Amino acid sequence: MRLQDTAVRRAQHFYAPPPGQRPDAWDLVPPAERVWRWYEQQMQRRVTPPAGVLLGASIYARINHGRWVADCPCGSAQVVTPDDPRFACPECGYGWARLEFPASPAAAEAEVSAKAPHERNWWHDQDHSAWDRTRQPPPEKDRGQPPEPEPVPEDPKPEEPAGAGPKGSTSR
Repeated sequence: MRLQDTAVRRAQHFYAPPPGQRPDAWDLVPPAERVWRWYEQQMQRRVTPPAGVLLGASIYARINHGRWVADCPCGSAQVVTPDDPRFACPECGYGWARLEFPASPAAAEAEVSAKAPHERNWWHDQDHSAWDRTRQPPPEKDRGQPPEPEPVPEDPKPEEPAGAGPKGSTSR
């Protein structure tokens, strides 16, 4: 199997029913809500998805090690999908927020498809806050030249008091 044949994983493929259930048991559950079913199975406790939508809230989706993921402000992350661009966190209860995907998710997936799975990372162009995004070092002015020292400002000279002039002179 070639690397290009391994697709980027999406929520509908990542969050699957446990082995005791039929593989299609969650087919009628929207992909963004499958994390809640999966979380209940893994943590063995009841969780309820939020009822409302956070107006104006959006989160950038990114590809991380071959999976579409979104980071919650609490530090948790879930696998997401462009097929259902919503996000809510079962860890902290962060309400439903809109996910920002690229205009063409398939193009982003194709961009990383030739890389090894652990190197399949992609970030949205406008996401400057991603904690794991590789950053380019700032360009140096004159490469190879040591930076010039900054000029040292001179200490201000004390001003002469008003009315003071040369010795022996009087001002009237």
